[in-house]
Amino acid sequence: MKSPAQLQVIDEEKDIFQALSRELRVIVEQNGSINYKNHDARNFFNETEPFFHSLIGDEWVKAMTFLKRMFEDGKSHEATLVHRFHGEEYRVFYRGQYASGRFYLVGQSQPREQLEEANAFTQLMKQLPCGIIRVNHQLAITDLNHQFENLVFSQNTYLLPELPIASLQSESEYGRIMYECIMETFWTRKDSTKRFVYGEDVRIVAHSVYLAGHQEVVGFIFDESAELKYESLLAYRQQMESVSHLAAGVAHELRNPLSVIRGFLQLSELTDSFHKYSHTIFSEVDRMNVIIENFLSMSRRKFERKLQAPMGVMRSVEDIIRSECLLKDVVFEAKFEETERKILMNETMIKQVILNLLRNSIEAYSEEALNKRFNIHSDIVSNHYRIKAADNGSGIPAEILNKLGEPFTTTKDKGTGIGISLSKKLIEDHGGTFKIESEVNVGTVVTLMLPFYD
Repeated sequence: MKSPAQLQVIDEEKDIFQALSRELRVIVEQNGSINYKNHDARNFFNETEPFFHSLIGDEWVKAMTFLKRMFEDGKSHEATLVHRFHGEEYRVFYRGQYASGRFYLVGQSQPREQLEEANAFTQLMKQLPCGIIRVNHQLAITDLNHQFENLVFSQNTYLLPELPIASLQSESEYGRIMYECIMETFWTRKDSTKRFVYGEDVRIVAHSVYLAGHQEVVGFIFDESAELKYESLLAYRQQMESVSHLAAGVAHELRNPLSVIRGFLQLSELTDSFHKYSHTIFSEVDRMNVIIENFLSMSRRKFERKLQAPMGVMRSVEDIIRSECLLKDVVFEAKFEETERKILMNETMIKQVILNLLRNSIEAYSEEALNKRFNIHSDIVSNHYRIKAADNGSGIPAEILNKLGEPFTTTKDKGTGIGISLSKKLIEDHGGTFKIESEVNVGTVVTLMLPFYD
């Protein structure tokens, strides 16, 4: 039994806490009228004003969802709503529960700075060219912009606040990727990125970040389809440049079997014994066909990937390199480690990268250079197929080497640097790595690492 003095102290403590408190306590009837307001709530809500009348814009939709959840499960729920009181906007964080036919709400008016921050974020969401979604710690969608709606949802999302984040899975493939991304961030509290590629024309990137201060995840979804098409066009342009530079070497290479065929046809005509030389003639025709086919494979616009052993690609590109080196008076050496293991690759793109390295090496030699060499070796390193291309040219200065791979960084007078940056990207898109080592007046070594698909 507490003494009167103790009870007086307790009453004084209650008064102190009451004075310090800025909580808005209201009881809302099912028809939206306010049955009870504490002192702080009376400073905001008018005497006869229903709860919904002070909400701005579409905030009433969020409020209805908030009340509906409490009504359906009888549990406590949270929501942040924006009111307009006395001509000014206030952001109020509510925690509430439904009981005895009424909604009991406890709210905390957030500082103006937070409201301004929230408004700035909302404006940013509207202006950014990507889709944005906000999900609270109860895994409910709290906000999204029109870009997200257009990318992910197949129907009107006016009542989206009623939807849980899990609903994204059934909306579209983009929604499924965004859902997985957001859930991974909730579990790990770390950023997450996922990609969706469909054919040659569609690429979607989803990214999510965790905001600890707000206990929410913000998801971003980017449509990179236009960028994908641009990259494809740029790759094809580089491919055609490689073809045009190799054409002279291929023409030179075809002269050898043509000379052999001409000689044996003349000999067979003189001796009237074609059957003696037919095997040699046909083998040279087959040889020409291989040279032409290898050259044509570089000009085909193919961007699909398939599982294949790297040896076929390496042997095919070896013939083209050999003819180009012969034309440019460059000593060529090739050594490949045999393997039947498969790589998921685009054959044309890998050829393009290797031939671009050859082109860079040949163009780096001065006209008076002697003993010009270009070597290409391959071997197996753990779960990767390693390709090394080396020359003994003038090398690359350290200040340029550190930036090589960035567009418009080049050692050539008329170069753009796009060739190396594109080659690097093509290899990285295959899950591999692209590394350049160089020493001035010694030479350059480029190492490609491509993962096996085991």
